[in-house]
Amino acid sequence: MITTPFARLLLLALGLALPAAARAVDTAATVQPPPTPGIGTSPADAAPEHPRRGHGGFVLAELTEKLGLTADQQKTVAGIIASNRSQAKELRSDESLSKADRHQKMLAVREATRGRIRAALTPAQQKLFDALPANANAGGPPPAPPAP
Repeated sequence: MITTPFARLLLLALGLALPAAARAVDTAATVQPPPTPGIGTSPADAAPEHPRRGHGGFVLAELTEKLGLTADQQKTVAGIIASNRSQAKELRSDESLSKADRHQKMLAVREATRGRIRAALTPAQQKLFDALPANANAGGPPPAPPAP
């Protein structure tokens, strides 16, 4: 039997600490990691929720919120955004282009993407979309709407 007060205090502290540690381990084991985009998710879910700021990309969640996209429009726009990202990635990895050429081609891809997204919208949504800046990071004015 333990007779010293220090030993009793040590045993008491261990007795209180062990169940708390066991609960922490048990809780950590039940936490599920977030699903991997594109695996068991819809195309609309595959687009990242948080854009890479400074790259002027389109973000499905922002467009959905600002334009009130329907589920079908979200699927269409998600495919357009994925295509845009693929083209941009290809351009970034093309070392045969000069920096100026790469920049011009990126602008052309972005404008083509804006056109494809705009075509998937209703006239009311197109007006809202046209009011969005072409490249929020550049701080420039929104593009002029296409002539009717």
